[in-house]
Amino acid sequence: MSKSSRPAGTKPRVIPSSPFRDGDQPLHREGNWVWAPLQGAWLLAKPEELVRQNFIYRMNTQWGYSLDQMAQEVRTTSGRKSVRADIVVAESPQALKDKRDYVMVVETKAENVPIRQADYEQGESYARAAGIEFLVLHNSKTTSYFRLTPGIPGTSVEIASVPKASDLQSKRRLAEIRKSTKAFTRDEFQRLLFDCHCILRDNHKMDPGAAFDEISKILFIKMAYERKGEIEVFTTDTIRSVAKNNLLREDPSGLLKSLFDVTKKYYRTDQLFDDRDELKVSLPTFTEIVKKLEKFNLSDTGEDVKGLAFERFLGDTFRGDLGQFFTPRPIVNFMVDMLDPQEGERIIDPAAGTGGFLITALGRVRADIERDVQSRKAARRAELKQQAKDHKWSQEALLERVDEAYAELNRDLDVENEQSRLHRAARDCIRGVDAETRAARTSKMNMIMHGDGHSGIYHHDGLLDFRDVYEGSFDVVLSNPPFGAAVTKSQLVGTTDQTSALSDPELINEYKAKLGEPWEVSQRRMKVANDRGWPIIRLSDIGRDPIAGPLETAKVRASRNTETLFVERCIKLLRPGGRMGIVLPDGILNNPSMSWLREYVEDRAKIIAVVSVPQEVFASSNATVKTSLLFLQRFTDEEEHQFAELRAEATKEVEQTYAPEREALAVLLDRSRRYDRDDLTPLVGEIAALEAASPPQRQALTEKKRLLRAEVTETDKLRSRELLREYARLEAELERKKAEKVRELVKQRFSYPVFMAEAQAAGITGSGETGAGVVDDLPSILEEFRKFQSEPDVYRSQVEAKLANGDARESAQ
Repeated sequence: MSKSSRPAGTKPRVIPSSPFRDGDQPLHREGNWVWAPLQGAWLLAKPEELVRQNFIYRMNTQWGYSLDQMAQEVRTTSGRKSVRADIVVAESPQALKDKRDYVMVVETKAENVPIRQADYEQGESYARAAGIEFLVLHNSKTTSYFRLTPGIPGTSVEIASVPKASDLQSKRRLAEIRKSTKAFTRDEFQRLLFDCHCILRDNHKMDPGAAFDEISKILFIKMAYERKGEIEVFTTDTIRSVAKNNLLREDPSGLLKSLFDVTKKYYRTDQLFDDRDELKVSLPTFTEIVKKLEKFNLSDTGEDVKGLAFERFLGDTFRGDLGQFFTPRPIVNFMVDMLDPQEGERIIDPAAGTGGFLITALGRVRADIERDVQSRKAARRAELKQQAKDHKWSQEALLERVDEAYAELNRDLDVENEQSRLHRAARDCIRGVDAETRAARTSKMNMIMHGDGHSGIYHHDGLLDFRDVYEGSFDVVLSNPPFGAAVTKSQLVGTTDQTSALSDPELINEYKAKLGEPWEVSQRRMKVANDRGWPIIRLSDIGRDPIAGPLETAKVRASRNTETLFVERCIKLLRPGGRMGIVLPDGILNNPSMSWLREYVEDRAKIIAVVSVPQEVFASSNATVKTSLLFLQRFTDEEEHQFAELRAEATKEVEQTYAPEREALAVLLDRSRRYDRDDLTPLVGEIAALEAASPPQRQALTEKKRLLRAEVTETDKLRSRELLREYARLEAELERKKAEKVRELVKQRFSYPVFMAEAQAAGITGSGETGAGVVDDLPSILEEFRKFQSEPDVYRSQVEAKLANGDARESAQ
């Protein structure tokens, strides 16, 4: 920037020799002033003005429009009450002088929020009044493009781009621009990603996972260069320019390394890539893929285009062996809607995969925040309209005040503003964990494509506490954990980065100050496990024998299946009253051998709902297991207390009920002790009394035992052992019956309704196809669940009545 000793408040007098400066900072700046070449004047360098002047520079240098065919602050008619446009573009310099043949209107704002067309009323009003077809809305975050149809109110269609100067004389190119709607762009982008995947497969014989990794790197190289703002679109010309500027024309590997190094530096704080990562494609292949993608500016392309296209591409790529990382969108949508996450709730997926649950949950929360902000905007606008009427403001004055009010309210939608609601939702409330390197990276990339939340994705074992992921700290858990694998006791805490306790002193102090004693308890437990090299499953209740036995002394089981461990993990991550949804094999829900896990769950959480889904839901991932969706709510503190009291009462009742059997067992044990001989009863009694004597009478006890040994035959000993085995068998049977009876009584007294449904179709075919043409029962099941939620008893009565009527009709037939 230009430097000056002039006081900041004095307008400069010297006119710059060129419209823009060379280098990374093209605007002429003097103190608090910026040079506006379209005005030929120095203007106060307000944030809005800087955004506008930078966009004028972009239109001039990257879109090819000359400065003399653009104008700034233009009114629709003469007079101070008419609407102004930030920037207008005419077909030619002469057309601008004649005030005709306007090509587009640009409205700019100094906001870092997603663009909403209704917030840019002044630009659209100008465009419609002047009969201009193309409207560009630009702010500090992104750019949106619209094609307007004539008339008031008229209609508008969001499109992928607007004409550059070189497009204006091409009817074919203008026709392409007019039809490049958002849906078309999304489909085209997805198709091009698939084409790039095929290029890598054909040129480098890469498997789907490796090909995906390289496409992801290329996409982020493209986004990094486009987001830096030095170029409009990353193209093959950019590659040649980088080669020339870095003297790398004859060094293909050095050129690729240079491009990727810039990208790694740009995304360093996001931890997408580490220093060892490299681009594993040839320069010709890289150039071919860049050529395919160069019609898209990924910096400008909205999250709803590139995010959905990227996720669909993930769905196509992550099938077969990679399918464990991807949950189909219809299932994700349904599970998120069932749990209905709210603003301020902490949400986690401890087996995050590609991040689908987190992206969708954040999207729901973002939509709620945006709806609230829009509602407040509407109310504020109504207030301002009334004030305008009362005080006879001009239309321009009203729109300026509306703009100011909207800008203030929009601060809550700026994810970069640490005080905004959206920042708190995206950065503070979303957490995902995955130990698989590709999954953790893909989840971050997917979230970046969708518009943030990626800073809460951790590359770590989801069964272990790490950073601010610890027991009892989440309101919502959503997960589709890996099935079929096992965690064995040979897998130890601390043997890899992904199983180690947090050791960064700065982070430890930060979390200690922020999260307090519950976090410190978690950290101490993880440090002990790390230092002692405990088996990972020791930290799980179900990994110890007996279940939930003492952490340090209980026996560690040989192994547990991953899906069972994640059921426990998800429950433990919840705060009291927190909700969870998890995809599970049907065997966990109905196999008699899994009753121990169902009992573990029922002792800690209420079952909200069970929804069975067809087997083809995960068929495209080569999964052969039939699954269901289980929804739970962890006991509140009050429910936990109530459950414990009911169990204590039931245990007392059952002890009384089975007292005769207990007495019979005592008789059997006594018979074993006296070798089933009545004549030995006095001697055995004396020995028992001496064993209990205080102080001990060792000599007398030794003598009595000698006498007993002399009396007992081998046949007597055999009989005693038989009786003892019978006692052990009957005692185990009694304890089993007592436990079953206690559980039965507690279930009767801690009763609550459970919603159950079976989806015949779930919006996805066996080959993985989704979309409007695929039958989906889940939306109607969600509707039924909402009815059940509002009045469970009424709903149950209605269902029972329907079933009774159906049975009656069948009997009549």
